Amino acid sequence: MTETPIEARAGWLTGFARGGYRVWGLALAGILMTVLLAQIVMERVAILTDGAEVRLATAPVDPRDIFRGDYVILNYRISTLSLEDLTDTPEAFTEGGLIYVSLKEGANGIWEPVAAAPALPGQTAGVVTIRGRITSLSQTGPVTATGEAPRPLEDAAGIRLRVDYGIDQYFVPEGTGPALEADRNEGTVSVLVAVAENGNAAIKGIVLNGGDPVYLEPLF
Repeated sequence: MTETPIEARAGWLTGFARGGYRVWGLALAGILMTVLLAQIVMERVAILTDGAEVRLATAPVDPRDIFRGDYVILNYRISTLSLEDLTDTPEAFTEGGLIYVSLKEGANGIWEPVAAAPALPGQTAGVVTIRGRITSLSQTGPVTATGEAPRPLEDAAGIRLRVDYGIDQYFVPEGTGPALEADRNEGTVSVLVAVAENGNAAIKGIVLNGGDPVYLEPLF
């Protein structure tokens, strides 16, 4: 059956409308993605400009985890924590869960952990709290006389955590990564980190031999 002019026009309008919806849908998705990316960038800029500044000591990385591309893999001393002397409630921590590590500046300018909690604690003068996620939890303390059962989890002694703070990679100028990683493994690299009030952290710069930063992170 041949379409009437009215039916043909109605079909064209329907197709145009549907096509328009698709175009507007794609445009809306693009706008939302742009807003989301802008929010992420501005949050990071806010951390770098307003966050409390701490200096963290690095630790060697497994030699198999070699330099990749133009960024350096960073491992921190605070990435491995013993809960002893940090908390009275070790049972509150679980693998995959959040941890808030309170840091205090030492005599050498390096910030060290003084407490750990599963939730953001109140602010204390001279203390900065960084948020991380527990990637592994293990018990290394002594066992019972039978040599079978480990000490209970309620005892913080012997409980060790691996923590990811989201600052384990740093992009560097092309060709400088291998030398920087060698310095890292020799223990001469520390990292300047900005920490927001909610515990989120961002790398602000790289320091060699305790001096001034040799790399500073641009805001944009």
